[in-house]
Amino acid sequence: MLNLFADERKPAASCRRFLFCVVLIIAAGCSQAPPDPADWDGFRAALQRAVREVRPADPEAAARIERLMTAAEAETARQNAVSRWRHDTGRTPAVWSEAMVTASRALAVVRNERTEQAARLYALLTHAEASIEAAEGRIGLAGVDGRNAGETASARYHATTARRLAENGDFDTAIEHAEEALIAATGLDHSWNRNVERYSDPTLLALWREQAAETIDESRRAGRAVIIVDKLRRRLVVYERGHERAVFAAELGGNGLERKLHTGDRATPEGRYRVTIKKSRGATKYYLALLIDYPNADDLRRYRAAEAAGEVPRGTGAGNLIEIHGYGGSGRDWTDGCVALSNEDMDDLFAMVRVGTPVTIVGTL
Repeated sequence: MLNLFADERKPAASCRRFLFCVVLIIAAGCSQAPPDPADWDGFRAALQRAVREVRPADPEAAARIERLMTAAEAETARQNAVSRWRHDTGRTPAVWSEAMVTASRALAVVRNERTEQAARLYALLTHAEASIEAAEGRIGLAGVDGRNAGETASARYHATTARRLAENGDFDTAIEHAEEALIAATGLDHSWNRNVERYSDPTLLALWREQAAETIDESRRAGRAVIIVDKLRRRLVVYERGHERAVFAAELGGNGLERKLHTGDRATPEGRYRVTIKKSRGATKYYLALLIDYPNADDLRRYRAAEAAGEVPRGTGAGNLIEIHGYGGSGRDWTDGCVALSNEDMDDLFAMVRVGTPVTIVGTL
């Protein structure tokens, strides 16, 4: 009996050991091992793309995504290192999910801002490029000089640069260039419209034609040369005894189509003047020069009225030292208000005129 008892006790111990192993196997089967880091390659790649896209617009958000991704990598490695029955099955997906949600929200903000920037950029470029195209079509017309062409080219450069930067995702800098393009294009429009309005004003046209006719009539009566400058057509014409004797291409001040009002405006004056000094070589830095008596009484009255009205800075003065001089021929308006001819033309003009020669400068005829 003792042996039987003893025999009976062995199977009981074996049974208890078996049941314990079954429990361990069941427990192991009910809980999954932590995933290998390779199992999260898709999340990792997506987060890295998000960081690259977010960083230019929001470096802090990109750094936050990177920190969460680093924490997810560390948690994955930690869970992968513990025993199967000790790991936290939900912890690894949770940390990766937190990183993905954060990245998704940051991307949504950045992409929304980019959409708004793209809309603003498109609106700026639509206005700018329409004005630039119109300005390019005006190159070569009367009233458009080399300076206008240069400004048009500059505006086009800013517009093209804006589009290139936008294609590379740099919307902030692209918008800056688009704004510069629009400012330049708007200036070109205003300048053109102002000049078109001014040079087609019937009252001004009548005044200019009357001044030119009186000057030409003076040449007929006195039997000597007179000078007529047509600013819009950029021509200097010499009349003698009432007849056209010579025509020269002329260049004006940087703002030559405007009527000169004060010192530093780089505009070319309009009115009736006379040559006061003939400057030979060595007496001028511009090859040869004919100094005229600007400002005359009319110019001074206009300046004082503008000063009293606050239209010009007080104390600037009406300006002086307006000449017809050499070193022209570049095809652009560049002087501080003078009229420039090529040196060859200046040689011819210098020989035709004398001190006292009438010089009438008009907008156009």
